[in-house]
Amino acid sequence: MVWGSGGFKSCEALIDRVEKNDPKLVELVVLPMKTFGDAEVERLAKILSTGVNTHLKSISASGHILSSSALGKLGQALVQPSSSKISSIAIGNENMGDGGVEAFCQPLSEINGGFIESIDFSYKGMKNSGASAIGDTFGQSKILKRLDLYRNPGIGDDGMVKFCYHASSECKRDQYTSHAFRVLESLDISENEIGPTGAKALVDCLTLGVEKIPRFKQIELQAGLNPIGVEGCSHLKSLISQESGTKSIVKKMSLQKCSIGDDGLTALLESFKYPCRGFSALDVSDNGIGEKSILALSVALREKEENIKCLKSLNLANNSIGDHGLAALMGSLKQKDKEGNSSLEVLDLSSTTCGRSASVEVLKCRSLKSVRLFNNNLGSEGFEALTPFLIGGHPTLEHIDLGGNRAKESAVVSLLKAIMVKNEPDNSMLRTLELGGNEVGKEVEEVLKEMKIVRPELDIARDRQTANKSDDAS
Repeated sequence: MVWGSGGFKSCEALIDRVEKNDPKLVELVVLPMKTFGDAEVERLAKILSTGVNTHLKSISASGHILSSSALGKLGQALVQPSSSKISSIAIGNENMGDGGVEAFCQPLSEINGGFIESIDFSYKGMKNSGASAIGDTFGQSKILKRLDLYRNPGIGDDGMVKFCYHASSECKRDQYTSHAFRVLESLDISENEIGPTGAKALVDCLTLGVEKIPRFKQIELQAGLNPIGVEGCSHLKSLISQESGTKSIVKKMSLQKCSIGDDGLTALLESFKYPCRGFSALDVSDNGIGEKSILALSVALREKEENIKCLKSLNLANNSIGDHGLAALMGSLKQKDKEGNSSLEVLDLSSTTCGRSASVEVLKCRSLKSVRLFNNNLGSEGFEALTPFLIGGHPTLEHIDLGGNRAKESAVVSLLKAIMVKNEPDNSMLRTLELGGNEVGKEVEEVLKEMKIVRPELDIARDRQTANKSDDAS
């Protein structure tokens, strides 16, 4: 690693390499501990403007205080055709603010964001005018694929409305024959204090023109830790499906900890009435969801399977659902001798108060490939209940997380010995088993040694041998 002639904090050697067009320096990464201020950025901008560097593709330099003037010069350098290979940018810190964002974006706004495919504006202390500048600059980009705006709580509803207004203004002038963020694949607006009004603005922006021309790309939307609530969900459902049957706007939607509750999830489920073409993952973890909406979800998974056949992943973690709700959910999925939803493959039930009976129902499902039952306090009795269903491994599950369930070593040993059994024919698909947060001692370690021989394909994650067990062994 090159630290530079000015000491280990200096970036001089790195910038020298940019100037010398080092073919090995494709990604310029400047850690926060480095000295990367106005002088360094202005020098870098000058080098890029000359066109001497033809190899650099990425600049990652978040965490550094920079003036609006220096940011403006970097933005101007990125406009030049000589900088066309630089496609990914992360710059500035929480002091960047609206002024810094606007200064950086202003030159780029003349060419709709230039050649940038990925830009990180997360944790930049921006508010309304910064959000407006980003929408105006990149809204009509034909190149931008990834946009990170998370951890800017000053944006709020007002900032999101302005961001969307400026991003879509040209679409309206074109009589809705083009789209805002037309090739965007990933948008992260988490932790921005966005509520129902901002959610509606986003939906209106992203659905603009889709009735005439389908969007080129589906978007992975990260919108967690925002006060979206029930009303926000009633808007966001339109990104999952539309009555016209057009392709889903979003490929994945994360609404972690958005205060949506049962009514919010029920509102989202209304999207399942229509084809959700390409919609593959929904994360509604930590939202105060209970049995009521899970029962509605169970019905939807079973009765609307044709509309949601692309839905592969569902995250329900950190919702107090309980055994009855989870048993109903499992009952809606395909089992060995029972028809049901066969599309869902990944299910996260961590911290859902899933008890012994519901966890057993999980293992009966035959469509799932990965399931998390982390931190459900299953204990030794829970492990004992699961053990008969893991004799010889599992015919469909490739990954099982049983971590954090506080089972005693004897129960862990019994479960491992059951998995170690080789049926004829051996049809186990199990490849990863997580057991951290359960008791591990000498006996477990001995079984694991044998497991490596009997089932070398199986990776088992567990805690280190507990101290008292280790002492006994010595």
